[in-house]
Amino acid sequence: MFKSISAFFVSIIIFFISCFTPAPPVPKTTEELEKLVNICKDFELSDKLYVVDSAVFRTEEERHFTVGLQGVVAKTDPCIFIITNGICHDYLDEIKNSGIELVYTDESGNKWTPASLLHKFKSYIKDSGYVLYRASEKAEGLNAATNLAAIYGWLPVPKSLEQLAIDEGLVLKEDFSDTDYNILFQWSFFEKYKDKFNYNAVLSLRYSASALRDLAIQQGFYTFYIDDDEDTNLLRGRVMQYAGDNVPVLGWVKYEVAFVRQASKNGNMAIPSDHSHNNSYLASFKADTVKQKHTVNEHTDTSKHYCAIVFSDGDNMQWIQNGYSEFYQKQALKEQFPVTWSFPPLLQEFSSVTVKKIYSDSTQNDYFMAGVSGAGYIHPTEYPYKALSGFTDLTASAMMKSDLHYVSILDSTPDNEIEDTLLTNRLRYYAVYDNIKGGVLSLDPTRYEGGKGKIYFVNDKPFISYRLSLWHPDGEGADVTNEWLSQQAQTVNSYPADISSINGYSVINVHPWTVSVDDLAYFVSCLDDDVVLVTLDDLMSMVSKNIPHETATPDN
Repeated sequence: MFKSISAFFVSIIIFFISCFTPAPPVPKTTEELEKLVNICKDFELSDKLYVVDSAVFRTEEERHFTVGLQGVVAKTDPCIFIITNGICHDYLDEIKNSGIELVYTDESGNKWTPASLLHKFKSYIKDSGYVLYRASEKAEGLNAATNLAAIYGWLPVPKSLEQLAIDEGLVLKEDFSDTDYNILFQWSFFEKYKDKFNYNAVLSLRYSASALRDLAIQQGFYTFYIDDDEDTNLLRGRVMQYAGDNVPVLGWVKYEVAFVRQASKNGNMAIPSDHSHNNSYLASFKADTVKQKHTVNEHTDTSKHYCAIVFSDGDNMQWIQNGYSEFYQKQALKEQFPVTWSFPPLLQEFSSVTVKKIYSDSTQNDYFMAGVSGAGYIHPTEYPYKALSGFTDLTASAMMKSDLHYVSILDSTPDNEIEDTLLTNRLRYYAVYDNIKGGVLSLDPTRYEGGKGKIYFVNDKPFISYRLSLWHPDGEGADVTNEWLSQQAQTVNSYPADISSINGYSVINVHPWTVSVDDLAYFVSCLDDDVVLVTLDDLMSMVSKNIPHETATPDN
């Protein structure tokens, strides 16, 4: 009797959810999607680029000083580039090949230094003004100085380097070096200046992050930093609400889950990027339109189990922009096998040269899908309906421009029919677009494998959850052993061959922070011959052709 009553009330709730859930949006046309994403204002690039070797920086203050100058100059003429890692040389080669001259030394033939750059570019500093600050872990002073640079074009200067500014005749406009840095300081600063920023994006950056500040200054984005271990989330929520719906929050924080949950509930998206460098230049340098190399292969052997391996955390823009180490380690393996890589759709907006390089270096064994959960990292079931249609518009636009057709979606594992209905309704917002063919569900809190391989057909498109996650339970790469990897492979080997049902297919997540490429190669070597590895688009094509288009869960 109790079960019957409970089932009745569940059916009533599901009925009301279905009745009062806003209908998915009418999808925009291809022409409308082409014009949709425009986060960064484009600047005309000059014929010279001044290249700084970060090895010249003796202190963190010198790095921040130079990035601040890079941003101030970029408000007029993006022409400074800082070499931060090896892949920067590939970007510089592409820039040079476009006809731009690279200038590595000053007039005396010496490498650029903070002092020589300031002397060269001091005329770009508005009103010859500078803002003084001191170092602090949460970057209260540095962020305030960055914000005034974004508004007025003044140069942020750490107290330890003030003499450089004085020697070049700069004038002190604001002094935060002796100010008490606390939440009241941040709150009052925001309330005073909040209407002066460009809210196409906001930035969350602690002091240890020198990247992105050049972009914030150039574009006029607001920069702040709040940790979740203090009673200060009200300010972060205030900033998000004031910024409006579907605003990217660039950078990062200390506690991922709380941050993404707060962003999602406020209708904003997180984009991990606190170590993405030189975007004040790269955002305006337009590389060629990209196209994936992989093409769908037909697989018809009924005696095989088909499996797609997906590297997660492709929402992490800085991971890709700073070298995409796992991708290149995979290319160097002696034994090659298909891998699907999650990829940030909006990277095309911030560094198209990165997208071009990665796609150019890919092979037929590589396939790219959109990282969680589309245009940015959100939890769709926590995202307001009033903002979700705009978010999926952005997602469809960004995916189209990066030739991505499947999207990874991260959310909580549904515990009951009601939560299952809520998730399905959110998936409808993605499924209305012709260029989004389906997706993969990363369902927490069980390291993305909470869905156990369950597949949802929404608008006749497959959204399949991870059946297995190569994510070590201890969360440490050092704990990954061949024995553990072999055990995971034996689990996959136990999956049946059944081309006509969801039982015969599986998608496996690879967690890059605990499982290395060499670990993955060993795991693959332990798979039986009747397990066939395919890319995600191959698997989704087979699923769409061969199994009933209805929600289903594998038997085991």
